[in-house]
Amino acid sequence: MAGRIPQSFINDLLDRVDIVDVIDGRVQLKKAGKNYSGLCPFHDEKTPSFTVAPDKQFYHCFGCQESGTALTFLMKFERLEFVEAVEALAQQMGVEVPRERGHSRADKVDSSTYDVLGRAEKYFRKELKDSAVAIEYLKGRGLTGEVARDFGVGYAPDAWHGLGEALQDATEAKLLEAGLLTKNEKGNVYDRFRDRIVFPIRDTRGRTIGFGGRTLSAQDGPKYLNSPETPVFHKSQELYGLYEARRALRNLDSLILVEGYMDVVALAQFGVANSVATLGTASGQPHFEKLFRYADEVICCFDGDQAGRQAAWKALDNALGVLNEHRQIKFVFLPDGEDPDSLIRERGKAGFEGFLLNATSGLEFLLAKLAHGLDLKSVDDRAKFVGLTSPYIDKVPPGILQTVLRDRVKDMTGFSAGPAQHVRRRGTLPSNGSKKKTSTLSERLLTYVLKHPPVWTFVPAEVRLAVLDVVPQLDLLGEIVAYIDEFPEADTNELLVRWADETGYDDLLRLAQRPLELDVDALAQEFVEGVIRLLDHLRTERRKLTVEDLKEAPNIDELRKYWRERQGSADESIPEERTSDEKHS
Repeated sequence: MAGRIPQSFINDLLDRVDIVDVIDGRVQLKKAGKNYSGLCPFHDEKTPSFTVAPDKQFYHCFGCQESGTALTFLMKFERLEFVEAVEALAQQMGVEVPRERGHSRADKVDSSTYDVLGRAEKYFRKELKDSAVAIEYLKGRGLTGEVARDFGVGYAPDAWHGLGEALQDATEAKLLEAGLLTKNEKGNVYDRFRDRIVFPIRDTRGRTIGFGGRTLSAQDGPKYLNSPETPVFHKSQELYGLYEARRALRNLDSLILVEGYMDVVALAQFGVANSVATLGTASGQPHFEKLFRYADEVICCFDGDQAGRQAAWKALDNALGVLNEHRQIKFVFLPDGEDPDSLIRERGKAGFEGFLLNATSGLEFLLAKLAHGLDLKSVDDRAKFVGLTSPYIDKVPPGILQTVLRDRVKDMTGFSAGPAQHVRRRGTLPSNGSKKKTSTLSERLLTYVLKHPPVWTFVPAEVRLAVLDVVPQLDLLGEIVAYIDEFPEADTNELLVRWADETGYDDLLRLAQRPLELDVDALAQEFVEGVIRLLDHLRTERRKLTVEDLKEAPNIDELRKYWRERQGSADESIPEERTSDEKHS
């Protein structure tokens, strides 16, 4: 059923559920005073540091800093999507999940889109049974009927209107919207997939959202054809085979990223059920965000030629922003002329898995590539190497992994790889430096408001209005303060639950877990001052906003004066931006 789950239902669900019951079935807990404790399921430890607080309906690990509600625990432990976790919790409580109409992209999807795609899948599967040519092709590729069934493999007949006629009760507009029909320049409408082996692409809930087709004839057109972008299908975010991998293996220790549908299917047939493929696009950060949601290790399996290594480099660059000390990315390069399909048929499961054991650490691959052609015995080349590595290390989220990387570079060169320096050239604006400064400030403000949502109410009304006028320019910070402005009673748990199914949730959780040494009054003072500075940054960086966005914003000097008067310190000025080292957070 389409529609957003009402926040009131989620709040009520969390109020009714006993977090101890949810966790105790998955982690052995012991009573410890008014709380419960056990070994943390999210990192290796011998002494229990994982605590569950029944009165707060919250868990926290003092070792790895993981924390959250029953919902966030299910998402992390069971590797569930947000909606799946809500449904699982509701099922445990014996209640049905309601839906409401909202304004998000997902809410605007008509459920009939999923229905028509599901019916198309059944049509293609039926056509496969009736096509001797398609069956012979699949047999020739070594596919069994069982694996074809498990992946829903079908066949689109060589007909212009086969699917359209089979789904006559679906409107032409709906079939076009779902990407099943296409329209040419003359306005003629016909089946998108013709004379192709068809692979249904499913989301993590098992719903068919699109198709990939491999041609069987020498007809004009690409060898592989994917569904176009539709309200339910966005190929830059989806992974073929992820649903099937999760269904086959409850716990995914690792995921193997390959390049083709047939690779995924063939590997599954030989017992390697944890492979997935991108859909004709490069491996982007959204792909890795999704991959690491379900496994802590991702092995990228690419061709060993120049193109394969370039693809690997791009994949690594896109993955850096989601890595941490718990997540590993590795690369393995195939022998010339081989692909995963042919390799596993030649060497078998044991041989293929043995091949994967030679995978190279992604970070070692990074350093080796950047050091290529340099003489690290030379002072000049060592300095150059440090300069080359710094921007990539900066992409890794602050934490243990980033520190280890900097130490590794220091071991190799004798120099520390500090944050990349942004040099201002004569006659240019300090765009990069300003962006980083604003980003750091926004992150700190986001931490404050996540740790103590009522801090938003301390902001003067005029300043709040100015912020709400430029919400789109403030990204996640803007969305969250706008939500708190609408729902003043929202607490940290509600914010984490509300954004649990959005891109960037891991970063949000990291900020919410960040320790603070400020009391509420000091935090409020810092927050208000920071909001005013942020507005000041936005005003001076006019190229980041249109003039219209700022026309109605109150004068920053007036806001400063207003705040000083409110604090009874009219002679004091709002302090300039300080570095993160000067803060307590």
